[in-house]
Amino acid sequence: MKIAHIIPTFNEKDNIGLMIDKIYSVGKNFPKWQNFIIIVDDHSPDGTADVVRQYKKKYKNVHLLLKKKEGLGRALIVGYQYAVKNIKADVVIPNDADFQWDPSDYPKLVKKIDQGYDVVVASRHVPGGKVVGWNWFRKLNHDISNSLLAWMVAGVHEVRDHAGNFKAIRVAGFLEKVPLIKMNNAGFSFQLHILYELGKTGAKFTEVPVIFKERKLGESKIGFNRYYIRDVFEYIKSSIIIRFDRSQRFIKYGIVGVVGLFLQTLLSKFLVNRNVDPSIAVSLGAESAIISNFLMNNYWTFNKHAISGLKMINKFIQFNTASIGAVIIQGVVVYLGTAIFGKEAWFWSMIFAIFFLVIPYSYFIYNRYIWKTHEY
Repeated sequence: MKIAHIIPTFNEKDNIGLMIDKIYSVGKNFPKWQNFIIIVDDHSPDGTADVVRQYKKKYKNVHLLLKKKEGLGRALIVGYQYAVKNIKADVVIPNDADFQWDPSDYPKLVKKIDQGYDVVVASRHVPGGKVVGWNWFRKLNHDISNSLLAWMVAGVHEVRDHAGNFKAIRVAGFLEKVPLIKMNNAGFSFQLHILYELGKTGAKFTEVPVIFKERKLGESKIGFNRYYIRDVFEYIKSSIIIRFDRSQRFIKYGIVGVVGLFLQTLLSKFLVNRNVDPSIAVSLGAESAIISNFLMNNYWTFNKHAISGLKMINKFIQFNTASIGAVIIQGVVVYLGTAIFGKEAWFWSMIFAIFFLVIPYSYFIYNRYIWKTHEY
C-alpha cells in the first residue's frame, strides 16, 4: 500500500526533520506500507526547505514542493494533486508539521481504511478524543468554525470534527473523483470543503479519537493578521455555498416529488373510482410516481452524475427495489387509515404517508444508494 503523507510548511525548520523521522520510524512496524512524504513549503524564510533537502538524502521517498505563500488550502491542494498524479498513492494522509496531531496515530487511520472505510478523520469530538492546552481564543475559533458554520450552516454531518488536517483518504474511487483543480480554498476552509466533496462521492466515513496538543517548537500561525481575517471570511463563504448547493438539489428533488404526487393521485383516484381497494390503488399509483421520480431525478436533480446506457436498466431495478419500502409504507398507512376512518380517507392517508414518511425515506435512499457516485 502506497501512503502519501502531505505536510504543508511555513517556518517549520525546528519541526520538519523530527516529523519526517517520526513517520518513517512508525512505518518500520508496518513493512507492507510504503510511505512517501510530500513537503509543500511556501518558501519559508527560516530555511525549512534546506532541512528537507538534507532529509531527501537520508530517505528516498521524501518529496519537496515549493510554492509562493497563499495559505494552507492552496498548499494542501498542491500536495493532494501530487500524491494522486505523481505518487499514485493508495491512501493520502495530510498532517501538520508541528506535532499537534501525533503522527504515531496514523496507523490507527490506515487500519480503518483496511477495514473498508474511505475517509478516516482523527477526531477531537468522539469519545476518547480531546484537546489539551487551548486558550479561550483557539477554543472560540474552533467552536464557531466547527459547530456553528460546518455543522449548522453548511450541514456537513458525515463527521463531528471538520477542522482538523489529520485524516486518511482512500484515493481510488474517492479522492481521485474530487475536483481539486476547481477548489479555490486558500485557507483552512479547505478542510470543510474537502469533506463535503468526498461526501458527494459516496465515501464511507468514520472518526478515530485522538488527543490534540499545543505545539512545543515554533510559532503558531493562528492570530489576528491579514491571512487570518481572509480565512475567516472564506470559511463563512464556503459554508454558505455548501448549504446553497445542498438546497438547490433538495428544491429540485421537491419539484420532482410534486410531479410524482400529481401522477400518483390521478392514477390512484382513477382506480379507487373503479372499486379497486384503496391500499392497492395507492400502491400502484406509488409505482407510477417511482418511475416518474427515477427519470426526472436522473436527468435533472442528479444530472451531474446521471446514469445512462445499460447501467440505467440495472440502476432502475435497484432504484425500484429500494423504493419498495415507500410503496409498502403508503399501502400500510392507507389500509389503516381507511380501516379506521372509512374509504373516503384514502387520499389524506396517502398524503400523510408521503409527506411525513416517504419523502425523508426516499431522499436518504436516493443520496446514499442510488446516485451516490459523483462523476466529473
